[in-house]
Amino acid sequence: MTSGVSFPKDLHQSATSHVSCADNQIHLLKMPSMESLKPITGIKPSYPILEVYKGPWGNKFVVSSAAGILALLTESYHVQFYHLFHNRELSEVQVCERNYQPGDDVMVVLPLLSLSSDASIMGTVEVRLPEEKIGGLVCLKFWEHRPQKEEYALSTVIYEPHGDAGISALAFHPSCSMAVSTSYGGNFKIWIKSSHVDSDETSQKYGWKCQSIGSYKKKPMTAAGFSEDGSVLAVAAETSITLWDAGTNTLIAVVGETLKPAVALLFVPKTHNLVAICHGSKPQLSVWNLEKLSLAWSYQLVIEAVACNADDSQFAALVLVPSVSQNTATVETSSGWDGLILLFNAEDPIPISMWSVRKARGGGLSFVVSRTFAGESSKTNCASLLTYINGDHEYLVFNPYSKEDQITAKHAQQFAVQEEKGENGYESIYGKLPPVDSEKPRLDGVPFMPSDKPWERLFDGPSHILPPLPKLCPKFLASLLQRRTDLQCR
Repeated sequence: MTSGVSFPKDLHQSATSHVSCADNQIHLLKMPSMESLKPITGIKPSYPILEVYKGPWGNKFVVSSAAGILALLTESYHVQFYHLFHNRELSEVQVCERNYQPGDDVMVVLPLLSLSSDASIMGTVEVRLPEEKIGGLVCLKFWEHRPQKEEYALSTVIYEPHGDAGISALAFHPSCSMAVSTSYGGNFKIWIKSSHVDSDETSQKYGWKCQSIGSYKKKPMTAAGFSEDGSVLAVAAETSITLWDAGTNTLIAVVGETLKPAVALLFVPKTHNLVAICHGSKPQLSVWNLEKLSLAWSYQLVIEAVACNADDSQFAALVLVPSVSQNTATVETSSGWDGLILLFNAEDPIPISMWSVRKARGGGLSFVVSRTFAGESSKTNCASLLTYINGDHEYLVFNPYSKEDQITAKHAQQFAVQEEKGENGYESIYGKLPPVDSEKPRLDGVPFMPSDKPWERLFDGPSHILPPLPKLCPKFLASLLQRRTDLQCR
């Protein structure tokens, strides 16, 4: 579907034209043959939230902090991979087939997406809705990255990983091939990557299998997250925050109780603190001390997203302002700022920095690290940059510790489209313009003094209010006329 087409006024003046599409693509066309030269792909529109699916929606996009890659769910059941620093699309993966007509009812949704820290493994959750209250299926898929082809290949498909219950969260281990999935059925499962040899012993295949299952008082599991080294696993059993040994899957401790079921759990690196996010009628941002197993501090705020800095004991939270969080629809304030980004030190409830942002609902945060910007980050002893992605998939990468707050868009020109050299337009008709002599002396500016009688103010007003010009300034108009005393009649 095309949203705009641009053609030159004279086809002989330009060799190319462009077509702008609704999926944020620009196709360069060679004129007048209309041959497609190159497509330029931006970040595609977000995956729509369908009312037919009554279950919870998880992450519709995730960011790989180590690789600086954005993975997001798009229409037609695709996952787009976009490089944040180079500002270009890397690849696109079709998660499931789309074999129905546009007028048919949607029976398949993708409510959850997860990505490992180095973007080598991806996990997706696919839900097939029941037809006339019959059937229905939950499918968990693991994908592995192939660097040679710059694509993701399907590794393992797991049907009904938690029985009839839906999957609430999916998180990957920071350093090894391990993942955890939680369900509303009252359990969580730890998945590991395994290998097996075929019967003919000629080839070795890899896949994912369940290593262990855990539960806590048969409560629904709503969130999970690994620690920095991956040795501890935090799982939210409704309002209870539990800690588990990731290797043996044994319960270590129960940290405490939140006001509402937690939807996100994050370990703050370099500290003994855990961040919990709750939604609902009593939203809460809480920080828990794991040494004392007690609540350190909390705020009653509506948190849209939260991200931790792997190089420091700090985290950032995206907060919706009250005028937005109290309504189900997106309502912006009079100034247009509908969200705040707060930068916290885990030990201190007072924010270090704060930024106002637009289109915060449906947005996200992530700290990213790139060796491309290592020199720039070293000036402030910071190796991490903060990325803000709003609800319309517009993103901003900046240094949260710099007072200048400059957008880091360097080195993007190496992937820019090279301009086609040749005469076109004015040069093709009249030739090249002579070079401008920059050493030519310039005339000094003429001083200007305001007049005592600013005539321009006399005519400033609507035409139906001002009096006629002869009555407004007759002397001024008479001075502009030339009178002839000797008139001859012919």
